[in-house]
Amino acid sequence: MSDIELVTPDYRHHIALHYCGEPPHGDSNHLIQIDGVRAPGYAWGCHFACTANSRFLAMSWMEKRIERKTAVFDLEERRYFVLPFYMGNFRFQWPRLEGVEPSPEGRYYEFNGAENWHAY
Repeated sequence: MSDIELVTPDYRHHIALHYCGEPPHGDSNHLIQIDGVRAPGYAWGCHFACTANSRFLAMSWMEKRIERKTAVFDLEERRYFVLPFYMGNFRFQWPRLEGVEPSPEGRYYEFNGAENWHAY
């Protein structure tokens, strides 16, 4: 693994993921920099999704190593929200972030305005 750069569909936002390391038999973890600003936590592995309008970016995320969570970054407002559960692979169907693989519980999160966002 190495450093990674993501660019949103509209090319306005650049996300630099600086390689930090990886646990044995695990995926890589990366420091996160969004439009030149250090974001909290670590990107974990390879699951990322962006809304078509390039406002929201979801990723497998860790506040500290090695507890996986799913976080959504609001790239316009410089804030983030951690979902109450982990999703392994996902896509945006706004206002939902939904799992790609079928699951018995139909895993998804629907944004409703009650989210507890944190500034970064």
